[in-house]
Amino acid sequence: MSFGRGRHAATVDKPQPHNDRREHLAKLWAGVNAHPGIGGRLVERRGVVRLYVVRDGSPHRKVDVGCDFRRGGWWFVWLTDGRMIAQVGDVTGTADVIAHELGEVSR
Repeated sequence: MSFGRGRHAATVDKPQPHNDRREHLAKLWAGVNAHPGIGGRLVERRGVVRLYVVRDGSPHRKVDVGCDFRRGGWWFVWLTDGRMIAQVGDVTGTADVIAHELGEVSR
């Protein structure tokens, strides 16, 4: 047995499959991190990507945001109850709503 090669090394070089949910949440992640007073990171749990957002200086103030295909399009949603926030094309508006939810004044 060689320790120089992984058992499944051939699968590492395969490109990731196209994932609309991840792409939309990555755009929101950039918008959230550009918004004053809040910050976020992409987290994958059980194979599903979500955006974890906290208020700067108050880590106990946090929300989880997901992305679901509903009503014929992609929407950002609150993961706690599934309510829709906004369509994925409105990244700035969604970041404002998240900031408001966390107690920050929107821009």
